[in-house]
Amino acid sequence: SIKGLCGRPKRKKKTDKGSIYLTSDLFEFRTENKKRKLFIGGKKFNIGSLNFKAHADFNEPKSLYIRKERGQYFISFCYEDGLEQDSFTPKEHLDYLRGMTTEHLQKTVVGIDRGVTIPVHAGHEQFDFSKEQKNHLSKADRYIKRLQKKLARQEKGSNRRAKTKHRIAVHHAKKANIRKDFAHKTSHALVNGFGKVFVFEKLNTKQMTKKPKPKKDESGRFIPNKAKAKAGLNRAILNVGWHKIATFLKYKAAKSGKAVFTVNASYTSQECASCGHTHPDNRKSQEKFKCVSCGYSDNADHNASIVIKNRAIKLILDSGTLLDDNYLSSSGRGGIRKTKKSVKALSRIASETSKEKCAT
Repeated sequence: SIKGLCGRPKRKKKTDKGSIYLTSDLFEFRTENKKRKLFIGGKKFNIGSLNFKAHADFNEPKSLYIRKERGQYFISFCYEDGLEQDSFTPKEHLDYLRGMTTEHLQKTVVGIDRGVTIPVHAGHEQFDFSKEQKNHLSKADRYIKRLQKKLARQEKGSNRRAKTKHRIAVHHAKKANIRKDFAHKTSHALVNGFGKVFVFEKLNTKQMTKKPKPKKDESGRFIPNKAKAKAGLNRAILNVGWHKIATFLKYKAAKSGKAVFTVNASYTSQECASCGHTHPDNRKSQEKFKCVSCGYSDNADHNASIVIKNRAIKLILDSGTLLDDNYLSSSGRGGIRKTKKSVKALSRIASETSKEKCAT
């Protein structure tokens, strides 16, 4: 039998942050010599104290988490601030917006196109990393590359290898902090702008950053599959932090009473914002867009943001639009939806028709 303060040990994931959860009877905040300290433990079991820096004033929480990363301790907690927030659900936002005209929605809806060269393009606004941030990111990449080579040569389990791993983690953390800072500032600027409704493409970043499958020729020999180029693109996508930008904007918009939706991302880079014609040749380059049907030309990212905006407005005003979390789709009542059963039925009818033709 297990006796003592702790319970039975639990298996943890490899990716677990190694945090501990404490209730108010096991910690106390004090200020000594103008420094804030967190004392951990009770009257009988005094564990110790941690000096910490608070980025803002706070009320005493009832519980908190302590985690250790890269040799540093971090404290996180929540408390009631006493402010009432009347945040609307996506369904309530959609019901309200349906009563508006197309002209009014054109003024309030902002389509947001996320990319690699320009991380965020929202209407006529562009958001990119500063020159200093770009220099820090490239510098961190160079350090990581050099340290990874050093790590590969070091003996496993040695102290020097542990130090090298720690240095690599520090540079990765610096990159993550830059991405987080950019996401906070971008989402803050968007929420404080004129837009009332923000619309993103529904992107599956995990699927987009998968490794390419190996290719073989007829003889079974492996042939080039552009894995190196794909790896570079994957790094570029992950270095921007698309998901973090959308997550931060979502909670900040909710606090300001604004809405965030997502729409289907298919062919937004190839569709013309003027006439709606979709063709691969419309996208002349990474930057230029020119419609082969009507001749409309624009910046490719700006055109994509308008396409996203127009799709959202059309779906908002359509009574058959289906809302899944905050995703707008035309698969609801009044829309076209292909289920697995309907696809199987259509394929069966097509095969039967072809058999009848062959028989005749």
